[in-house]
Amino acid sequence: MYSGAVPDTVQVAVRIRPLSTQELAAGHHNVIVQPNPGEPRLIARGADEFSFSEVYGPSVSQSEVYERSVRGLVLKLLEGFNVSILAYGQTGSGKTHTIGTSFDGRLSSGSGILPRALLDIFDAVHAKPNGGDAANHTTYRVFCSYMELYQEHVYDLLSPRNRYGRLLGIREDVNGVIVPGLTELAVSSAEEAFGWLMHGANSRATASTRMNKESNRSHTIFTLIIRSRRMREETPTGEQVLISKLHFVDLAGSERAKKSRASGDRFRESIQINKGLLALGNVISALASSSGTSQSKSARSTFVSYRDSKLTRLLQNSLGGNSITLMLACVSPADYNIEETISTLRYADRALAIRNKPSKTPSAQLSQSSSAAEVERLAKTVCQLRTENDQLRRRIATDLKLTTVGKNGAGRQLATQNRVLYGQLQSSIEESTRNELRASIAENALGRLEPLVLQELSVDYDEMSETAAAVTEALRTKCEEILLRYRTEYEALRQRPTAKHRSTLD
Repeated sequence: MYSGAVPDTVQVAVRIRPLSTQELAAGHHNVIVQPNPGEPRLIARGADEFSFSEVYGPSVSQSEVYERSVRGLVLKLLEGFNVSILAYGQTGSGKTHTIGTSFDGRLSSGSGILPRALLDIFDAVHAKPNGGDAANHTTYRVFCSYMELYQEHVYDLLSPRNRYGRLLGIREDVNGVIVPGLTELAVSSAEEAFGWLMHGANSRATASTRMNKESNRSHTIFTLIIRSRRMREETPTGEQVLISKLHFVDLAGSERAKKSRASGDRFRESIQINKGLLALGNVISALASSSGTSQSKSARSTFVSYRDSKLTRLLQNSLGGNSITLMLACVSPADYNIEETISTLRYADRALAIRNKPSKTPSAQLSQSSSAAEVERLAKTVCQLRTENDQLRRRIATDLKLTTVGKNGAGRQLATQNRVLYGQLQSSIEESTRNELRASIAENALGRLEPLVLQELSVDYDEMSETAAAVTEALRTKCEEILLRYRTEYEALRQRPTAKHRSTLD
């Protein structure tokens, strides 16, 4: 399908999964026919005919899907283009299997397109420059993020916080829709990216339904951000910087409550999933109408309701924006799923008419090489601080677990020791407070008494009678004793330890 040129319309590839063992045992049969395996054409129910960019039958392997439809688009990422790959279809149609967000860390023939794309991207990133031209060599930094849209709430799947702390909002700026606070982690190899992919997938909302044992109950977007830097020959001190993004969108499958037998939480989840997919379908229809060949006023002014759902807001740049977009429409060939299959094929057919505006991300010129070095340094600092923050959070969590009252005897004993230590600490604080108060009173009294006594005792003895001199001498002696007692008590109180000086309790 991919010829090397940059497509300005959404590319659509349809993949038909094979009939499952349960479907064959129940007597269901195939109602989707591909008349000519070499042509991207389908016939459903013997009457409805559709044509797409590519059509993959049940026997087509994962590697063939990737090589024919995905690999060429993914490599456009390194040229500065944004790329989006969406998996769309009903629940149980093979979306997660095709896109590969359920990757378990072991590469095999069944691995999806996401791990295969990561391998190709890092092979290209680490490749040596042709001809050894270091002056024009491009360097890359790669980051990844992983978010989940569950019941119209956005969650950061790579955040170390709890479920509530992972909740994020959506904002818009001059560059489009952004998610402030979304974790973006620097990755230097495909294996490291695999680790974060599996980490995020383990936090995704999943549940079992009648139609799928591991049904995804949320939409997820795994994003790879490439920051490329190239020295410009005409300005040796300047640099050209391009930032491009690759989005892998695994949409939750549409489902009917009658078939899935969903109830309770599962039923509420299916309502939100279907509402988001309905909004997505409306956006696709509106974009297809506005991108039609007709140049009438109605075709040019069709309103696109991106704000009807957070899903469509997050995909705003992928549908009708600055992106090369591929939609993988996954369908079931079984006769009892024909209504859902026809609906998916119709939406996919409309998506073919959507026109995007793919272009290279505007380059940024850094006038001094020191500016680039500073950006690089700050990026490394951010990564380092995030690592330290994660370590500190884990350490605090461990300490809290040790001090939590447990159900066993050791937990109760630890709680008793904590109460005893807390009582001792309170007594020590109260004693220290009393000592500090007494010292303050003594110091205040001493400060007032000392000047008065010294003033009275400064009278010249020559002006006193012998009797007055004797009385004065006795008073002097007594006052000196009082002052000495106050001074001694004050010094003793001042040298006693306070609460902040005590590091341990007996």
